[in-house]
Amino acid sequence: MLARFFNLIKSNKHSIFLAFCIGLISFISYNLGQIDALQQTPIKILERGGSKAGSNNLKADIYSATQTKTLNNKAETKVLDTRVVASKNSDKYHYTWCAGAKKIKEENKVWFNSAQEAESRGYALAGNCLP
Repeated sequence: MLARFFNLIKSNKHSIFLAFCIGLISFISYNLGQIDALQQTPIKILERGGSKAGSNNLKADIYSATQTKTLNNKAETKVLDTRVVASKNSDKYHYTWCAGAKKIKEENKVWFNSAQEAESRGYALAGNCLP
């Protein structure tokens, strides 16, 4: 039985080697993609005037998208949008980045400058929207 198994491997050694290589390449490619996704920075599209007046020549500024901007030797801090939105038809409020906030129709949106303001008006935080 064992001899038969070794003969099977010997007769198919090229196919087994090829399958092993394809599997290894797939594994490495997947992990490299995961690493790249963690380090990826969105490309900023900047409007730059062309040679003609009123020209809208949009170009991706890849170099500045990958660099950290500094101001007076300090890293630039991003301002977090602390506004919250609620629906006229609900007693729940959502942060602007939550999926529930995107589902509210524009005509039904009620905006608050902070979560405390929304809570003082009787709204409660939606269960699927964590800060």
